[in-house]
Amino acid sequence: MNILVINGSPKSKNSNTYQITAAFLDGMNSVRNHSVELIDISQSMIEHCLGCYACWTKTPGQCLIRDDMAGHIEKYRNADLIIWSFPLYYFGMPSKTKAFLDRLLPINLPAIDIHDDGTNGHPSRYDLSHQRHILISTCGFASIKGNYDSLFQQFELMFHDRLTKIICPEGELFRVPALSRRIDEYLSHVKKAGEEYHLLGRFSQETQNKLSELLFLPEVFIEMANADWEIERINKASAPESHAAKDTSYPFLRQMAALYNPDMYIKDIVLEMYFTDLDKTYQLLLGKENCTVKTEDFTPCTTRIETPFQIWLEISEGKIDGSEAMMKQMYKVFGDLNTMMKMDDFFSPGKPAKATPVIRKQSNMLLLLLPFIAMWTLMPFNYILGGAAGILAGGFISILHLWFKPTPYERIGAFSVTLAGLIVIVTGGADWQLSIPFFASGLLWLASSFLRIPVTAYYSCNDYGGEKAWEIPLFIRTNRILTVMWSIAYLLWGVVELFAVNTQKMLIFEISVWIVTGLLGLFTAWFSKWYPAKIAGGNGHTYM
Repeated sequence: MNILVINGSPKSKNSNTYQITAAFLDGMNSVRNHSVELIDISQSMIEHCLGCYACWTKTPGQCLIRDDMAGHIEKYRNADLIIWSFPLYYFGMPSKTKAFLDRLLPINLPAIDIHDDGTNGHPSRYDLSHQRHILISTCGFASIKGNYDSLFQQFELMFHDRLTKIICPEGELFRVPALSRRIDEYLSHVKKAGEEYHLLGRFSQETQNKLSELLFLPEVFIEMANADWEIERINKASAPESHAAKDTSYPFLRQMAALYNPDMYIKDIVLEMYFTDLDKTYQLLLGKENCTVKTEDFTPCTTRIETPFQIWLEISEGKIDGSEAMMKQMYKVFGDLNTMMKMDDFFSPGKPAKATPVIRKQSNMLLLLLPFIAMWTLMPFNYILGGAAGILAGGFISILHLWFKPTPYERIGAFSVTLAGLIVIVTGGADWQLSIPFFASGLLWLASSFLRIPVTAYYSCNDYGGEKAWEIPLFIRTNRILTVMWSIAYLLWGVVELFAVNTQKMLIFEISVWIVTGLLGLFTAWFSKWYPAKIAGGNGHTYM
């Protein structure tokens, strides 16, 4: 298929609209490579039509003006699909694109036809009935209604049912790097539309619905757009050598606040931002309904982030990974790190994802430990009873997984305890087997510390936004340390058990295990907060 792209934006390929056009072409070419010609209107020499009608009288089919239009008309005639790509200008098309359209007069004949519906028009000089047209356009409004009426009417008069449209209001925000995730999501739907158009000659209803969705809620878009124009004004007006003059921190935080997702609200949060290079402090108040930015009259904060403004900009634009930057102490976090770990949830570009029904609850570490505890507690009194308890507990945990989402370690643990219980029952039990639960737990935990996700991370992630926490290096490092610590404790208990069995120290050992377990639990709770704070803040200091 011969495709002609008429890029009518004065910004050439740097236009927001052309990003959509490029994604659509990617979709078409992903199915089959097509011959694509590009007419860049901004780079073409196109004079305005003089209305002399010489192309109808003196030189039929040819314009007397000597510029680039002769070659453009040839490309136009040879195209099977024509993509009109331009932004909305004053409820119409950019002036040079309109000049291009006017200069297509030579492809028509001067005679006037009366159509079946009573309208009049000039017939085509050539057979272009096979041609199809796609109008791709963006605008700086939050709605198509009332803004595209005149443009739609003109294109529908020219191309009738051979016209397909991809119209993206709010396209002005394509230029904001911090919103790239939402933009990329939209462009993925555009690419899908390209694939479908090649195969079906149209878009599926599902894809059409996705293309018709606003990028952001109207009130969110308006706030971000206004802030973006303020950023643009500051950047354009500031002198290159004046860093202070280029302070766009306040409008940037206005954009950030506009993206706040109130569905994530649990309690009021005060997020304090201190931009070290600008020596400026702001507070974002994350409330039940919205997020507001304060520049004075500060209140005690929940979380404080100290960072150069440029670093925070590059993190928001995806140029720097925020988690890795925190590990390298490119910025510091004080207070409640939970806020930092849920930043993507609090400030999520686009519409909040619809909640999916929870079929099974998140698992609990008790489900992992219960079979080991049951077997270890009863075996000192009766080997057979302890073995049976391990088997029953393993089976009971498997039943509980109908309601709780199991982790891989729970499956391994339940299987290993069940197997150990069978061995104990078959062999009649032996003193050394009292150490089995400890060694099994210790080896399981130690092995997991070398894997991508250690044992404890499967459970503590529930307090940090779920499985997304697994992508945070600091979270994984903290849990890896804790997992190793607990695995060593289990292994040491197993060794001590071998020497304490059938001695007067057995009861002391049993009691000491529970005491040490409690102390380790308290240490775990402290360390899981202290260590991330030490890395994120540089000195382990926290304040609420």
